[in-house]
Amino acid sequence: MKLTRRSMCLGALSLAALAGVWPALATEADVRAAIADDFGALPELETLPDGGIAIELPEFSDSGKSVPLTVTVPASMTGDDYPEIVAVYAARNPRPRVCRVFFTPACAEARFSTRIRIDSYQDVTIMVRMADGRVFRAVRKVDVTYGACEDPIANEQFPPGWSPSMRVSVPKVVITGSEAEIRTIIGHPMETGFRHNIQGLLIPVRIAETFRCMRDGETLFSVKLEPAIAANPYFAFSLKAEASADLRFEWDDTTGEVYSTTAELVVA
Repeated sequence: MKLTRRSMCLGALSLAALAGVWPALATEADVRAAIADDFGALPELETLPDGGIAIELPEFSDSGKSVPLTVTVPASMTGDDYPEIVAVYAARNPRPRVCRVFFTPACAEARFSTRIRIDSYQDVTIMVRMADGRVFRAVRKVDVTYGACEDPIANEQFPPGWSPSMRVSVPKVVITGSEAEIRTIIGHPMETGFRHNIQGLLIPVRIAETFRCMRDGETLFSVKLEPAIAANPYFAFSLKAEASADLRFEWDDTTGEVYSTTAELVVA
């Protein structure tokens, strides 16, 4: 193979990118600071009860790029017995926050599923604040062979005219008083801001940073996403089947663009 001046320069740039792009990992102190920002002053975290939080997360994964996570909080979803916020933190990701999920009494249960990016062996912390003010905490250890930051060089993922594909799964017909499971996915690369292009230039952060499920303008379920949510963000949750309605799903891009689609929920 013949090396040209151009290929040598590009190679040098790529090596420089590899050396400079590797992000510093968050620490336990960073996680505690993020929790304090989100939940305010709390007693010692280790003394908080877990509230029966169930965390479904593999103990080991070959790749940290898309690790399935399901969190369930025991709650009746009536009165003040529901979680206002369920927040996920990762102690050794580049950023401590993974996502913040916001439930309302319109949800059938306090349960959601998604896919997250994990870098390195670490603790994943779930924090919950109930509508009545109770705060819970649960921790789950996870290990990955190849972390989510193993690809420091990326090709252009947002060509001119790019727009994401969106898919929503809603039951065709739901019996009144039962649960309607909703599944959503948007085809978004979720660029983390830690990678460089082949010319060695840093690619800025660009993610779908907010997701909302709405009915008649009212938000029923929403998520504040961070770059630690895997590419092509997926969320599954459930709503109370009380009456037929047109549901609207929106994703806010960091560029300010809003992508949306609708689906009809038929309750009989």
